[in-house]
Amino acid sequence: MSDQLRMEAQQCTPLPQPNTGTVGAFYARALLDYLYSIDIDPNTLFESAFITELNDSDRRIPIASWQKMFERAIAYTGDFDLPLKVAAQLQPKHLGMLGFAIISSRTLEDVVAILLRYEQLIDDVNSTHLVESGDNIELHWLPLFGTPLPIFMQQSLVCWAVIARQVTANPTIVCDAHFSFDAPYKCDIFQRIFGGTICFNAPVTKLVFHKSILALPITMNDPVTNKVLMTQVEKKFLAHTQPDFLQLLTEYLTANLASNRVSVTDAAHALGVSQRTLQYHLIEYGLGYRNLLEQIRQKQAEHYLSKTDLCLGEIAFLLGYSEQSPFQKAFKRWTGESPGNFRKKMGS
Repeated sequence: MSDQLRMEAQQCTPLPQPNTGTVGAFYARALLDYLYSIDIDPNTLFESAFITELNDSDRRIPIASWQKMFERAIAYTGDFDLPLKVAAQLQPKHLGMLGFAIISSRTLEDVVAILLRYEQLIDDVNSTHLVESGDNIELHWLPLFGTPLPIFMQQSLVCWAVIARQVTANPTIVCDAHFSFDAPYKCDIFQRIFGGTICFNAPVTKLVFHKSILALPITMNDPVTNKVLMTQVEKKFLAHTQPDFLQLLTEYLTANLASNRVSVTDAAHALGVSQRTLQYHLIEYGLGYRNLLEQIRQKQAEHYLSKTDLCLGEIAFLLGYSEQSPFQKAFKRWTGESPGNFRKKMGS
């Protein structure tokens, strides 16, 4: 490697184009795996603490950080085709739980549906849409923020093609690839990877393939495993795309204990959901409404007893009890000891 390339690898100045959004760390881990495969230690290019963080399966990184990683790797290797080569070696395992869910599904059509449904677990940089066009299916890649990065557009389309071939054990699947950016100096690698017609300066970035391949079976189909994994993927998706329901409910109940506006009806109205939906969400967390309310009361009681000088009557009122006696009975049921003994033990 020349001294100039080595210097560029260390400086790694990002391209002057604004981008926002985040990508799953698996995109970065795929780069690390590729570097290892060509006998380059990623620690030569990136801080060890950063590499350790990327091993977190739920980790997301800003697209700008992902961009800088690839710029540094390209500068170090001098290989401008590196993003395509990395994507060509991507495996379902890089997608974590989502990857195992797709390899246990039934057909390639199911795989496509899963990846479209849970796309935000992969990145929130673009949105992919399925469009029928005669005998073909088109996957349209639409940017959500700013100026799209050509290297990310390349990787995204290659990932779709590579995963389709891997999960069906059919390396002969051919795709046409259209990119909205200018043609690079060398295009032969695009032809080798996709196998079909390659277009640049296209109106939209998209992958085109014959609709018949959607019926291809997945070689490792396992309905039982798939059902379990899809349940977990859905939970992860809800946690990523929605506010933490349990946190919102806990905050509401904690704030309204004293006023005793903590019935299921009160809570559902405050959170803008039906009582049935509230109960359903709690089941997903393995909780019952009464048990959750008791847990919150116990936590608050222990806080008041150990951190304040409030008398038992005042604490009972703050927890929503009309009298001290029911509170004392409840506390002993929760902890096996009286509030007074607990306070003495905590030294308050």
